[in-house]
Amino acid sequence: MSKSEILGRVRDSLKNNTHIPSPKVHYANPMNYTHAELLEEYKLNQTNNKAIVRESSVDSLESTIEQILKEVQAKQVLYNTDVKLELIGVESKLIPYTQSVDLAREELFGIDTSIVEARCGVANLGIVGLSANPSAPRLSSLITNNCIYLLKKETIVENLYAGIESIKAYERERSGKEILPTNIIFVAGPSRTADIELQTVFGVHGPRVVYVVVY
Repeated sequence: MSKSEILGRVRDSLKNNTHIPSPKVHYANPMNYTHAELLEEYKLNQTNNKAIVRESSVDSLESTIEQILKEVQAKQVLYNTDVKLELIGVESKLIPYTQSVDLAREELFGIDTSIVEARCGVANLGIVGLSANPSAPRLSSLITNNCIYLLKKETIVENLYAGIESIKAYERERSGKEILPTNIIFVAGPSRTADIELQTVFGVHGPRVVYVVVY
């Protein structure tokens, strides 16, 4: 049976069966908190995941990023087009992510640092949530040695379920449609693996150094 036939039968079934229950999701957080405030809990857990957390503000965000770029000695900086920053005082070459990887593979994989706007932070796990769309390609968080995530304080949520709902709501508002993003990504910190002789190695499958700027 083809995909179109299966979907057709599902649609026909929904027309004739209007009594199908749709219960609300009930989620109970099984984890104990160290801090009462979400921000402090998030910062603790994100730091435990080996990310470098910097607290900033809307007014000082650009200067915070400029300082980080100096620390990592960034030569080229890839940024998604949904990142609205001027970064006038930066000596690094700023490169907007506007070309497909198929057209600029060599250039993209040679860039050392990227800046990515996070959609949410999950406090009880210490992770940031991302969504892929034309203004924020998935590879921007994977191909550079250093990655700087920008996280608004008001987007920090309690748990993973709330994080997924937050990202879905963001994408619906952005696109004006019910279609969800092709990718929802959650990042704990630097890429690491212990596949090789059981030794932990950073930066094999993604960034070796991860900053999260909470503002």
